[in-house]
Order: sequence, then C-alpha cells, then structure tokens
Amino acid sequence: MFVKTTRRRRGDKTYEYLSLVESVRDGAKTRHRTLLRLGEVTALRRSGRLDRIVAALVKHLDTERVDAGSLEADAAPAAGGVACAAAVWQRLGLDGWFAAAGAERDAGRLSDAVFAMAANRLVAPCSKRRLPEWARSDVVMPESWQAPSPWQYYRALDAVADLKEDTEEFLFSRLCDLTSMDLRFVCYDLTSTYLEGATAPSERFESKAFGYSRDRRPDRPQVVIGLLCTGDGVPIAHHVFAGNTADASTLPDVLADLTARFAVGPICVVADRGLISADNVAAVAEAGCDHVLATRLHRDKACQEALETIDDDTEWADVPGLRCRAAEAILADGTRAVIVESDARMRRDTKRTAELVARTETALLALEDRVRAGRLTDAAKIGRAAQRIIGPSGVGRLFDLEISDRRFVYHYDEDAHAYEKLLAGRYVLTTSLTAQQASAERVVAAYRQLADVEARFRTLKDFLRLRPIRHWTEQRVRGHIAVCVHAAVAETLITRDLQTAAIEDPDIAGQHLSAARALRELDRIREVRLRADNQPVTVTTRRSPLQTKILAATDTPTRHWDKARIG
Repeated sequence: MFVKTTRRRRGDKTYEYLSLVESVRDGAKTRHRTLLRLGEVTALRRSGRLDRIVAALVKHLDTERVDAGSLEADAAPAAGGVACAAAVWQRLGLDGWFAAAGAERDAGRLSDAVFAMAANRLVAPCSKRRLPEWARSDVVMPESWQAPSPWQYYRALDAVADLKEDTEEFLFSRLCDLTSMDLRFVCYDLTSTYLEGATAPSERFESKAFGYSRDRRPDRPQVVIGLLCTGDGVPIAHHVFAGNTADASTLPDVLADLTARFAVGPICVVADRGLISADNVAAVAEAGCDHVLATRLHRDKACQEALETIDDDTEWADVPGLRCRAAEAILADGTRAVIVESDARMRRDTKRTAELVARTETALLALEDRVRAGRLTDAAKIGRAAQRIIGPSGVGRLFDLEISDRRFVYHYDEDAHAYEKLLAGRYVLTTSLTAQQASAERVVAAYRQLADVEARFRTLKDFLRLRPIRHWTEQRVRGHIAVCVHAAVAETLITRDLQTAAIEDPDIAGQHLSAARALRELDRIREVRLRADNQPVTVTTRRSPLQTKILAATDTPTRHWDKARIG
C-alpha cells in the first residue's frame, strides 16, 4: 500500500492528485486498486488537510519527525575532548574514588568538581572562576555529572590536597592493574613554579618563598615541585616544597616516603646532578635502594677520575636508540662509573666552548688595553672589571688572572683546557648497580628516562597550564598542583593508548600522535543543539577517520552520538 501521484493536464495547467492505492495481482499481471482518493495536492495544502493527514500518520511511527523549516540552532558545545577525559577518568577509577571520599566528607559534589577541574586542564585550561561557565556552556559534560557551585570548586581543592597521599596510593594500585609499569627504576626530578599575587610571607602560605626560578621569574615567590615517575614515565607521586628549598635536601624525605607508602620491590633511584651529595648517596643506600646518579661536570673528583681512565684501549658499547656510546670504569674507592659520549654532543660542546673563549678573550684584551693605557689603575677596580667579564662568561675556569695596581695580565689555565677537551661530548654516571644487574647501556638508558620526567613537567606547565597560580593559601595551591598531576596521569594513559594503537600525527611523518593533538582533534566534535517548533533536537557532528581512531584507542563510548535525538 502506498500513496500514488496522478498528473492530469487541463489546458495549460497540470494538476496533481493523491490516491491511496494497493498493488493486486490479476492473473499474471499486477495492477493498482484505488482505496481512497485524497484529492488535488494544491487544494489539500491550502485547506491544511494534507498536514493533518501527515500528522495523524506520524503519531504511529517508531521514529520522530521534525519540520526542517522550523529548525533553529541554540548552541554547539564541544563533546569529544571531555568524553575522552571521562572515559580515561573512569578507567582510572577516580570517579568512584572521589565519590566515596565526598560521601565520607558530606561533600556530594566533590567527584563532579574534581573531574571538571581535571577535564578542563586536559581540554581548555582556565581559571577556577571561569570553570562553571566553561562546564555549563562550552562543553558537553557526562550525563550523570551535576554542576557544582563556584565555592564547591574551591572547597574541592582543599579536599584534593588533604587526600593527596591516599589518592596517589589508589592510583598506583590502579595503574599496576591497567599497565605493565617499569618499577625497577624510579626517576626523580624537580621544578619550580612561580605564584601570582602578594610577594610577602604569609602565615597561611608558609611554603611561599623566593628561590632559584626555573621559570626565569626571580621577581616572584615560588614553590618547588618534586615528581616521581616510573621508568616508563608514569607519575606515581609528587611533593611540594618551600620555594627556597635546596634540591639535594629533598631526596632523603622523598625516598623515605616512597619506600613507606608504595609496596614495591628493590628499586633503583635515577636522579640528576643537582641532587648529588654524599649524604644523599648514603640515604639511598640506607633506604635499601640502588642509584643511578649523574656527576657534576666540573669540580667533581669522580667525574674527573672516570674521564682520565679513557685511553686507546677503552671499550665503547653503542647504546641502542640513543646515538651515544658507553664505557665502564671502576674508581679508586670501588665506585662503578659509566662514561657516556656522543659525537653530536662533542661537536656542540667544542663549538660552544670555542665561541665563549673567543668572546671572553676579546673582553679581557680590551680590559688589558685600558689598564696599559692608564685609564684603570686601582687593583680593586681592575678586579671588579675582570669579574664582570669572567663571572657570566661560562668559561672563567679556563683563565688565570694576575691583578695588581696598574697591572692586569691573563693567560690560559692549561690543565683546565686539557680537562675541558677531555670532557667535550661526555658525561659520567655513577651507580651502585653491578654489571650483572645492569649493563652500561642499560644504566645510560635508565638515566635518559629522566627525560620522561622533564616531559611531564612540560606537560604540567605548557599543556595543562599549571601556571598562573593565583590562589593565596597553601592548601589551595597544593590542591591545584595535585589536580594538575592527576590530569597528567590521565594524559600519560591517553599517550600510551595512542602509541599502542600506532596512531601517527598526520602532519609529522613517523611520529606518534600526542595526547594534546588528539584532544584538540576530539574537541572539534560538536553536539549541535537545535529547536523545531519548541521541540529540542540534538545531533552530533560526523567523526573524521582520525577522530574515530582516537576514540577507539581510548575506549571512549560513542553509541549515543550515532543518531539525532529529539526531545
């Protein structure tokens, strides 16, 4: 049965008639039998009968229909980025973890507030004051999510700070279930982040202090952040120290916390030069841990002793995938040292040293001419002028100076130049691991994994926008940092998913798609909100092939996106 259109011409006009007919078989032939003549189309439209007939039939359909001519667009918030963040957040179990914590604290919106803050860091970082607007208008939040009030976001930061240690232990347990983490090596490094607002000390913010700024903001007070990552770059714990804390002083307490809170077997701590001290090496041993530590390049006996063992008989082993070579040396006190050299590093160091020496010597020659011409005669003034040249030069150790009244002479320190030549392109690691526990190549690879910690710091500062920090109490700052670290864990999991799925960046050949690029791609998926005769209609934009791959890799559910929704 169907509606049949019949056209009839009368004079110079053509008329269309609608009939309800059915097909019937008449012997070997099929013919149409008219059941009902509906009338002429134009007359049906003018009288409104056609609309009433259609409306009566539509009521009996399984699917709903809307009048396309009455459609109006209300909004088109982003849907994909937050959906991916929610899927990873649920996989980590953090939704349930904070929901349970909120129930214990009589804070019903805690889980919703923490997720919103973490998802915002991943998708489009903004201030806590703008966060409610972002969640309400810019993105599509999960269906079960309920909007917290602005003050509930701030209270959630306090709760996140209080729950930091428990949350880290829970996340560690979950990550052990979800991933095959490399727990043999634990990498530790530090960074600093400056604070906006008042610079004066405060009883409510005792950790705020001036110190060495890795952000090149010596004009602002800061805090120091220590981050512990597994050997494959997964953050497992972080610590916040006062802004004037010396790097080396942080390691003993961090080690004690690591061994006390996390149920791990024997581990090897990997750390950079700033954490080297005899006390720290002893603290690592007392904690039952091994170590891989980079020595200082200058004024370090272990480094110099190891480099002086190099001769024509030194056996170098290529380190796979790192474009460098490694050799072993046993120092006089029995310490095992690994010497690392790279052709590219050697060319860079040699060129840089030559440039600095030439620039410094030019300035010293000019000073020598001033003294010889009698324009500078006092020894103290000559010394201060020389220090202004030597101090920031970066190669002052290579020059010896003779200064007295009306006399200034400089010459090369031959021993220092010989050591600089020996050092070019090389650095030295010391380790408590035996050759049976880890080859020289494995020791170098473990040290280079510190680059993963540095990558996490870049993620925190550049992608997740840890800065600027405008909170003015220590608890809020610690909560903000913790939220950013939790978001960094989610970012790490997304990165692993993309690498496992072998999704490449479409613009950079041979490079895996980054989590930041993936989330930008997903944020282009929009939930278009329309209205037809005051009836809401929702449709999600079509996914590109790249977006489809990302969603599949991160196990993000998309079933509710496949069809338009009315009502």
